[in-house]
Amino acid sequence: MWELHEYKNQSALLNNLTVRISDLLCKQIQQGGKASIALSGGSTPKTLYQQLSGQSLPWQSVMVSLVDERWVAEVNASSNARFIKNTLIQNQAARATFIGMKTSHRDAFAAAESLSNILERHTLPLDLVLLGMGLDGHTASLFPDAKGLTEALSDTCRPVCCAIQPQPSADDANPTARMTLSLNTILSASVRILYISGAAKRDVLEQAFIPGSVTDMPVRAVLHDSQTMTEIYYAPDD
Repeated sequence: MWELHEYKNQSALLNNLTVRISDLLCKQIQQGGKASIALSGGSTPKTLYQQLSGQSLPWQSVMVSLVDERWVAEVNASSNARFIKNTLIQNQAARATFIGMKTSHRDAFAAAESLSNILERHTLPLDLVLLGMGLDGHTASLFPDAKGLTEALSDTCRPVCCAIQPQPSADDANPTARMTLSLNTILSASVRILYISGAAKRDVLEQAFIPGSVTDMPVRAVLHDSQTMTEIYYAPDD
């Protein structure tokens, strides 16, 4: 199930989404003393994170973790941990606690079990998962037909996270392995928000609204789950 929030421009979307996330964090901290959120990388949420970083919130009670990560060191420019630290874990939000996904294991598949245990102890239950979506219909690092996708999408999958090896593509002939939250973990979060922008992704979203193969378009597995609601925030590119 989904609920679409469509805005005329990015400024209106960002203002509303910043309020939505800020209110969620404050409410959860008031009720339970802490909050735990998992965030995505990519270019779309950069301004959102920068805007959130300046919000006067009880950040010392917030655990920030990742939806997914490329299996690269944090010094790598493509590291989602680096991205989150440089955009969100700044200003007021510098007081938040951050836990990444990359471990010392050379192989992502070898790291999945131990990382799942770490995330289960420190980040669950998740109050918010912020997702993005690619033009190929992937969300998190749930890529179409990837090695590890079947396990990550399975409703019997017990690990918090799973390793993924995307298929080579015209844009990336040698894709880096990744770690991603499993579908079960994403669906178990109290709130799911899918943030997308631009006409091209709006077209992909319309395709995802149509029931069909989740291995071809994994974002469908989130949108068409009958037991959970996903909030979609969309605006055209400025």
